[in-house]
Amino acid sequence: MKKNRYLTRIYWSDEDAAFIAEIPALPGCMSHGDTIVEAAANIEEAAGLWLEMAERHSDPIPEPDLAREEIERFAPVLSVAKLARRAGMNQHTLASKLRRKSRFTEEESKAILAALGT
Repeated sequence: MKKNRYLTRIYWSDEDAAFIAEIPALPGCMSHGDTIVEAAANIEEAAGLWLEMAERHSDPIPEPDLAREEIERFAPVLSVAKLARRAGMNQHTLASKLRRKSRFTEEESKAILAALGT
């Protein structure tokens, strides 16, 4: 089990008065903490439990798709044409994969992440 391979988002929630940590690739895998460090430690534990339960019940374990998750994070300010150019991809291929939610190849993922500066 490699729980550290998933993108983790940590953000402040005024409503909860706490830092919220979530792993988008693992549905429902969320935790919180009074500090970023505490939220990070708690989500690591939560991810371990999530993966352990999925394994125990023979549920599918999603493969991480870091490129897609980073694209979604930047979506409000992202130009698909500019990203495709920077990643050395065909603009229509990138747009089609995003629209159909198709998986990116390993090469495409690396190029996208590099183009996003992550």
